[in-house]
Amino acid sequence: MPALPYSRDFMLERMFAADAAFDGLFYTGVTSTGIFCLPSCRARKPLPAHVAFHATPAQARAAGLRACRRCHPEAFGAGVPPEEAAFWTALSGVPVAEVPGARDLARRLGVGRGALHRLCRDHLQRPPAAWLARERVRLAAGRLLAEPDTSVAGVAFEAGYGSLSAFGAQFRRGMGVSPQAFRQGLAQGGWTLALPGDFRALEVRRDLGRDPRSPTAQVQGQRVTLGWRLPSGARRITLTFSGEEGGTVTVRAEPGGPLSPADALALHDLTWRALGLSAAGAGPLPAPLPTAALAVPPGLRVPLVPDLFDGLVWAVVGQQVTFAHACTLRRRLVERCGAPLGEGLWAPPTPEAVATLPPADLRALGLTGARADLLRRLAGRVARQELNLSALARGPVGAARRTLRAVPGIGPWTAEYVLLRVLGFPDVVPAGDAALAAALQWAHQLPRRPDPPQVQALLAPYAPQRSAAVFSLWHHVHPKGAAHDS
Repeated sequence: MPALPYSRDFMLERMFAADAAFDGLFYTGVTSTGIFCLPSCRARKPLPAHVAFHATPAQARAAGLRACRRCHPEAFGAGVPPEEAAFWTALSGVPVAEVPGARDLARRLGVGRGALHRLCRDHLQRPPAAWLARERVRLAAGRLLAEPDTSVAGVAFEAGYGSLSAFGAQFRRGMGVSPQAFRQGLAQGGWTLALPGDFRALEVRRDLGRDPRSPTAQVQGQRVTLGWRLPSGARRITLTFSGEEGGTVTVRAEPGGPLSPADALALHDLTWRALGLSAAGAGPLPAPLPTAALAVPPGLRVPLVPDLFDGLVWAVVGQQVTFAHACTLRRRLVERCGAPLGEGLWAPPTPEAVATLPPADLRALGLTGARADLLRRLAGRVARQELNLSALARGPVGAARRTLRAVPGIGPWTAEYVLLRVLGFPDVVPAGDAALAAALQWAHQLPRRPDPPQVQALLAPYAPQRSAAVFSLWHHVHPKGAAHDS
C-alpha cells in the first residue's frame, strides 16, 4: 500500500491553504462526514482531529469514505511522479527571503546545481535564478504597497536583499519601475514602465487587437484602451507605448485617482501578462525557425490573456472552431454578461456571472450544449475557488496539466492552450492544433500536415522556449479559417 510522503503537519497546512499544487499527491479523509477530498477542495474545512490522510483514492475508499461531490477527487486520477512530488514539497517550504541566489537554493534543497537546473526546467519551465527573482520581487512588491510606513530599505531587507542597489536593479528588471516609483503609483493611478530593450511593442499590440471587433480591447496606433476587472470592479485601462521597440509603456486606470494596494498589484500583473513579461527570465529562443519568413525576431515574447478566467473562456469557445468564430462567440458572451464601460468598451464577465447563466442562454449565443455545460462548470469552479488558476500558474506544470485534464470536456488541445496562453508556461506545444500543423507544413514544405508526434519533433529544437516558437507560427503564418482541435 503506498505510503504518504509528507508529515501530517505539512499536509494539514497545505489542506487549510487549499493548495491545488498538491492535488493527487495526497487525499483528505474527513471522518466526521465520511467523505474524502482533494487538498484544494473549498468545502468547509474540518477540524484537524477529524482528518485522516490517504495516499490514493483506493485507500480512502478502503477506509469507508466516499468521494466528495464538490471536488470529485477520483476524477483527478493518480500517477503523480515521485520526483515532482518531492521537488514541489521541498520548494514549497523554502523561505525565499532567506535564499539570495540559485546556489543557496540548491543547498537549501539538498541537490547539486545541475540537478536543480534540471528540476526547475522540467517542473517550473524556468531557470532557478529566474524563479527565485520572481518570487522575491513579488514578495517585495506586496510589502511596498501594504506597508506604507516601512522604508524602501526596510522592505528590501525584509525580502532578503543584502543591498539597496541589488534590490533596486532586480526590482526594475522584474517590474519595469523602481521600488519608490512603484509605491508612488498608488497615488498616481498607474506608472510609466520601462520595457526591455528588445521588447517588440508592435507584436503585442497586434495580439491585443487580434479580434478587430473585440469589445474588451481598442487599439489606436500606440494607444490601447482595455476593459479589465480589478478587485474593486471593472475599469477602463489605457496603455500608451513610446515606440515600436524597447521604450516605455504608460499605464493608467480611468477615471484617474488613487489606487488601492490590491488594485495596484492586480493592474501591474494584468499589464505584465498582456505584454508577455510575466514569464520573463525563461531565456531567448535557441534558433530561428527554418525559413527567413518565419525567423523569430529577438525579443519576441508570448502575451498572455490578461484575465485568467477570460483565458478559460477563449479556450472553451475555441474548441474545434475557426478563430473568427471563436471571436464571435466570445464577443456575444462579453456583451451578454460582461461589464459595460461606455464607448463600446466592456470588461470581460466574471466567473460568477457566467455560472449563473441558464444553459439555454449560452446555447443561444452559439455554443454547443457540451461547451455550454463545460463553460458553466468551469465558471462555477472558479467562482467557488475550487479551481485556483493563480495557484496553477505557479507550477509545477505537471500538476497544472493534470488538474485541467481532470475536468470533463477538457482535452489535450484545451489544456495545452491554457498552459501556454493563460498560465504562461514557456515550453508548451499544443501538438493537436490544426493551425500550428499547417504553419509547420508550409515552413518545412511537407507534402501533408504533420501529425501530433511530428509536430513535437519539429519543435523539439526550440526547447525550452517552444511556446514562443508556437506563438510565432500562429501569428506569422496563421492560416485564415484554420480550425483548432480539442
